Amino acid sequence: MNDNKLNECKTVFDIFDKDKDGKIAKKEWGDVIRILGTYPSKNDLEKINETLKSDLISYDVFLPIFKDIYSKKESEDDLINQFKQLDKENKGKINLTDLKNLMSKSDDVLNYKEIEEILKEDSVDSEGNIDYRS
Repeated sequence: MNDNKLNECKTVFDIFDKDKDGKIAKKEWGDVIRILGTYPSKNDLEKINETLKSDLISYDVFLPIFKDIYSKKESEDDLINQFKQLDKENKGKINLTDLKNLMSKSDDVLNYKEIEEILKEDSVDSEGNIDYRS
């Protein structure tokens, strides 16, 4: 995460810190995260809320949570960019075989069984393509 994003994060946090005590309400941190361009699922937000011990969140508690969510978003964006490179016709779909080849060549080399396991939840159309935009 670059300095500009960190500054933006602090600025948005401070806007929600209405009484300027260095804390925001637990119920507001999801809004802060969304304003900063990340959109965790409701389930993810609930899981994180369960780990928070107080109804108020300091910036020191908020920042690591945001960094974790933001890094996942960056990883997803990187993956979509890689998918776009395989999508020669710009249809939002890639061939399953091409995807397997891409994944097996990534830094985290996976075997075909592991790739099949990851893709179990995704639907493959009759032409062997996966819609990566959905």
